[in-house]
Amino acid sequence: MPAFSDYPIATLADVIRFENEKPLAQRYDARSVYDVFVKSAARHPDHTALTMVMTGEDGEKPRLVSYRQLLEGITKAANLFTSIGGAVPGVAYILPSLVETHLVLWGAETAGYAVPINFLLQAQNIAELIQASGATILVTLGPHPQLDIWQKALAVQASIPDLRIVRVSVSDAPLPQGVIEFSSALATQDGKALASGNTRRDDDIAAYFHTGGTTGSPKLVVHTHRNQIVAAFGVAVLYDISETDGLTVGLPLFHVGGAISCSLSCFLAGANVIVMSPSGMRNPLMVKNFWRIVARTRATAIGGVPTALAALVNVPVDADISSARYAISGASMLPSCRRREVPGHDRCQDS
Repeated sequence: MPAFSDYPIATLADVIRFENEKPLAQRYDARSVYDVFVKSAARHPDHTALTMVMTGEDGEKPRLVSYRQLLEGITKAANLFTSIGGAVPGVAYILPSLVETHLVLWGAETAGYAVPINFLLQAQNIAELIQASGATILVTLGPHPQLDIWQKALAVQASIPDLRIVRVSVSDAPLPQGVIEFSSALATQDGKALASGNTRRDDDIAAYFHTGGTTGSPKLVVHTHRNQIVAAFGVAVLYDISETDGLTVGLPLFHVGGAISCSLSCFLAGANVIVMSPSGMRNPLMVKNFWRIVARTRATAIGGVPTALAALVNVPVDADISSARYAISGASMLPSCRRREVPGHDRCQDS
């Protein structure tokens, strides 16, 4: 495992000492987001990178993806996007949290740039963001009984006729003419080497994430490869994440917290990202069965926004959660919580 720090980073003095000891390049020399996955796959190829919990039901067998498999899937996705959009393709996506969403996000950043979009936005807002970003490819969820993502994608395409649609299918619904089916197209791509010309790195644009739109229409924010690596490295150091850790992640991948703070940081350290269902903690079973999921996956870190963690305070601890080391939260301060009589877990902390 990489020795990111020989001592805990707990105070401002620790941060200053850590920063003054040596530059980032001497601690972690990745120059692109793709390098992160190459390095982690080389260190521990068979270690679990992703645990996909679909329903949260007792007895569910999660989908496990190793670092070798994740790197191969990202390589294939990058090559697919290059074959569709040419050099430096812009790839927007409106998807729930899936293994495929990770392949799309990191594959898009490798080939060109990603444009993650909140699928709860209206079609008009989605179209405006895609047009502003210059993306020419839209990856979207196919017809779904509870989600209207596919209908929004079709409405967006109607206003941007040249937009290429790639569909992640969850049913056997017919594929419209001109639409590319993600899994079958992915299977035709090389998973061992990137197409020539895929050398995105350093200050090249990796993604355009959008703001929440609370003060008007959502606006795009630029991420470079260096931005994302520095941010992910900082989280890995501050929370002492290593390949022995597993973090429960209920945040969506159109959110920088879900994508960078809770995912890329873990991938950088070789940890296990435990995806808490496609809809995250909005899934009632994720809350109801949370402690049993922690026990089954041997999660060591519990991640969530304050509202999700506050809901868990009222859920009885009905499983062995001794694997959990701490809980992290962001967006706002955690509310005060009642001290629980659980050995080794008698306090809560804000982030």
